[in-house]
Amino acid sequence: MLRVLEPAALELSLQATENSQQERQRLHQQWQQRLERAGYQSDRAGRQYHAVEPENRLVARQLERLWEESLGKQRELEEAYHRFLQEQPPELTAAEREAIRALASDVPALWNAASTTAADRKALVRHLVQRVVVAVQGDSELVDVSIHWAGDFTSQHQVIRPVAKYEQLHNYQELLARAIQLRDQGQTTSQIAAQLNRESWRPPKRRPTFNGPMVRALLSRRARPGPRPRAKQAGTLLGPNEWWFPDLARQLDMPDPTLYSWLRRGWVHARQLPGAQGRWILWADKEELARLLRLRTCPHTWADQPLFRELTTPKPRIQDK
Repeated sequence: MLRVLEPAALELSLQATENSQQERQRLHQQWQQRLERAGYQSDRAGRQYHAVEPENRLVARQLERLWEESLGKQRELEEAYHRFLQEQPPELTAAEREAIRALASDVPALWNAASTTAADRKALVRHLVQRVVVAVQGDSELVDVSIHWAGDFTSQHQVIRPVAKYEQLHNYQELLARAIQLRDQGQTTSQIAAQLNRESWRPPKRRPTFNGPMVRALLSRRARPGPRPRAKQAGTLLGPNEWWFPDLARQLDMPDPTLYSWLRRGWVHARQLPGAQGRWILWADKEELARLLRLRTCPHTWADQPLFRELTTPKPRIQDK
């Protein structure tokens, strides 16, 4: 908005000056009309007083009183008009014209001024913008925005929206390859996060930067965590009511990063296999699955409610025989 208004600073200055001048003329016309009405009423009261018969003394005294009152109101109105003229002369002064030009030349200051209300800004937008068309690129974080301005001009823009999964990022494969490359160079997850931030990579959701746990979750889910145990071997690794991390995420129909956040907060029972890339095994019986599903659909506004604290507290794990 401010970039569009910059070339129109001179036109804004001229228009503002003209509008101010018209407003003063309107006010002066209103004063003239009020003075004319007051003069007409006092003249009329005087004519009525002079037209009454002298012997009608009672009527004459009443008409004389009304005439004096109308004359007094006329004098008060004329004095008020003279004070108005001293405060606001009919023509804009040189200082006032210069102040208008200064304001118009600094549109951002005018836009952000405390005296500029939200209604003023909305009115300006309605005058300049006809419509805004928003189109998301597939399921990614990229959003194309077309602003149709008054005068049949259209400007194209692109903004970033928060998404829930890494897979929705338009450059997910490149991000994953870069994280794997840095890990293969022997960097820690914190070092990888710092390097990704320096290279302007962005994670999903609303976080602007990566951190170590986020990189660890990314690598543990997708970045070659090591050979997957064979079916027979997996059966020996999992105990009763235990789940591989990705399997429980699919069972709950939730993003892996969210489940990993629950794991770090202690909202679900979990253990990690030995090794640098040890896989996570989570425990959840039928009751725990029901709790996690309820927590999955719990509104964020319930964070301070007792029910939310109950849903985020796992029950003691039962050691199955």
